[in-house]
Order: sequence, then structure tokens, then C-alpha cells
Amino acid sequence: MVTEKVTHFYGCQMATSNSVKQHKLRKLIAWLSGKEGRGMEFISLYLPHETSITDVISILKKESDSCVSKGEGIKDRLQEAFKNVIQRLKMIEKTPENGLAIFAGTLTDDMEDEKLYVEELIPPEPVPTYLLEVDSHFHLEPLREMAKGKKVIGIMAVDTKEASFGIFREEHLELIEKITSGIPGKSGKGGSSQRRYERERDMEVTAFFHRIAEHAARAFLEKNRVTALVVGGPGTTKNDFLKGDFLHYELNNAVLSTVDTQSADEKGVREVLDKSFETLKNMCSPEEKMIVQRLLAEIGKQDGQYVCGLDAVLDALKKGEVEVVIVVDNSDMTDIVATCKKCGLSKADLSFVITKMQTRQKIISTPCERCKSIEYVVEERDIVDVLEDLASQTGARVEVISTESEEKVKLKALGSFAALLRYRPA
Repeated sequence: MVTEKVTHFYGCQMATSNSVKQHKLRKLIAWLSGKEGRGMEFISLYLPHETSITDVISILKKESDSCVSKGEGIKDRLQEAFKNVIQRLKMIEKTPENGLAIFAGTLTDDMEDEKLYVEELIPPEPVPTYLLEVDSHFHLEPLREMAKGKKVIGIMAVDTKEASFGIFREEHLELIEKITSGIPGKSGKGGSSQRRYERERDMEVTAFFHRIAEHAARAFLEKNRVTALVVGGPGTTKNDFLKGDFLHYELNNAVLSTVDTQSADEKGVREVLDKSFETLKNMCSPEEKMIVQRLLAEIGKQDGQYVCGLDAVLDALKKGEVEVVIVVDNSDMTDIVATCKKCGLSKADLSFVITKMQTRQKIISTPCERCKSIEYVVEERDIVDVLEDLASQTGARVEVISTESEEKVKLKALGSFAALLRYRPA
């Protein structure tokens, strides 16, 4: 017997940052992927933008009517799932810009109660095609593709004689082009002739560096939008190029690392990739890197505008002092929310994941403050959702550091929670 229906709504488009959108997506995938039905009773529905809601409802009604051939228990649970999905769709005027994904099925929760769950998601990227599947598990491949993250890495190999450019995406390296400078090697002349030659050569190198920057902007900003840039080459030329502020500021901010190579031709590009593979595997986004660097800079100031630790962050959020909350994606914190079935009064308590059952038991064993009932509907909220709710009230945003990167290690060392403030409280 299904005791109640639980409906969640994962509004990725309404999140305060891209990192939160991806976090919500990963959390939903992780939760759904571990669920199995007792038969073919789980519904997975993907609706692209401009899908006719009326047509979809008609299809779902026909599918529901065809459930009569299934076993009695499965038929009842599946028809109840179809009914609730249809009810939800009737509340939607049109499909959202990125489409909609709905997952419905009866599950057994931690308290051994049967509940019908209807999980809805406005995904962070457009749903590519219509899909309706009824199975013993949820179909999550379209979401997993979105969660992979579209890393597009720009690769440059630079020397005074030549420079080469490549793009690395989806495990494939594409060599774009190679340019040459025509600059001769260093002269062995002496005296004033040597100094004049070096000045002229320096001017030619500077002009070549400008050409490299122009080609990089076309390759990595206009034709492709890279998420990171790796620069290599023999000797110190690559460092001179980067220090000279020739690159477009967006590319300069996207530089992930520099590596030494034997050459600056196509082989040099491949060598850059080979030597950067481990770094790229655990690469965080430029936004994540910049926000953590900004936090560390504030920490280094005597009167830095920051706070660290969950309690301090929550307090600053409630006071409207926060500009950006920064949190690791696996902080092991959850919010237990209990709502009284009789009067609707809610109470919540933050808990570590490993102690959530004890926290839950403590909450539900305490009578409701308003009506003294001890019957509750209990739900868990991800700590990022708690921070998002508070941040949205004051125009702050939340950034989730998810990649196993150096930035994540540093944030964990600070307690996994931090915030950049709008001003230093008096």
C-alpha cells in the first residue's frame, strides 16, 4: 500500500551558478541510479522544448490503459505513477526552454514505507529527443551525457621560430594550425652591431608574439570556446610570452599550466597534451579556480572579507553579508526536515550523513510544538539547496567545487564551507 506521494523539483535553470546546476544534476543521477523496481514499473520521460504537452498526456493515458496485462501489484503502482505524471503535466502551460525530465516510481524508504516518488528536472542543457521508457530501472543516459561536462582544452606550443595550436575535447586531439616567424637565430656578432641586431630581433619576437595571440584568440575564443588553456614549448619563450600580456584576458585567465617540450610544432602540441594529462583529468573550471584564488587572497589580508565554516557562512547569509558561498560537493552534511502531518508545522536540523538516522529519530520522537502530534513527513535536503535558498533571498550566489583538484583540497582544509563577503562586518 502506497502511503504518500513525494514530489521533488530540481530547477537547474533557476540555480544561482553553473556549478550548482551541475551539482543538482549529479545528485539526482546518483539517487535515481541506485533504484530498482519489482517489475517494469518505473517511468522515465524526456520532453524537448516545444513538445506538445497535450500529445504527451494522450500517449501517457494510452500507456496507462495498457498496463492491464501486468501483475496486479505492478499494474496498480504503474498506473498510479502514470496518473501523477499526467497530473503534473496538466499544471504546465508549455515545456521549459531546456525541456523537462520526469521520473516516477514507487520506492521503499529508510523507514520501510512505500512512497510514490515523482522527480522532475529542468536540465542545465537542452533535452535532445523525446523519450518514454517503462522499465525496472530509470533511464539516465541523457542526463549522464549532460553531467560529463563539456571540457574543451586549448593547447599551444610556442617558440620564437614557430607556434602550433590544437584543441582537445572528448578524448580527441585536433591539430588546428602552425605558424612560423621567419626570425633568425641569435647572432654571434659583437659591439654595436650585436646590440642593434638584438634590438631588431626583440622587435620581431614581440611582433610574432602579437601574431600568436591573434591566432590564439581566433582558435580558442571565436572558432572554439575553450574552458582551459595549456601552454608549452622549449626553453623560456612560453613564459616570456605569457608574462608579456599578449593573450586576450579571457585566455590569460584560462591558462591552467605550462610544460616544457622539445619543440613547438605539431609534435610539441602532442607532447603538451601527454605531459598535462593528469592535470587535465582533475581540472576544475576557470570559474572555480578564480573563486578559490580570490578567497585565498582575502584570507591573506589582515581585514579580508570572508568567513569559513558552515555556521559562520549560514550566519552571514542570514544577515545579507554574503556575495558568494563556496562549498565542496561532498561535504557530508544534510538537512533533515520534518513536517507535522496534522498542522503542517516544520522543523529542521542539520546533520552529518553518518548520523542522519539518529537525528531523524530525535526529531520525530519530539511532539510538535503547535499541536503535540508525533506524526511527521520527513525529507532530506542537500546542504547546497539550503545554502541556495538563503543565498537567493539576498542576491548572493553559490559555487560548488566538484572536481578533485588542488582548489578542492584547499577548500576542504578550510572546513569545506566558506564565503566571500560584500563588506567586512563592524
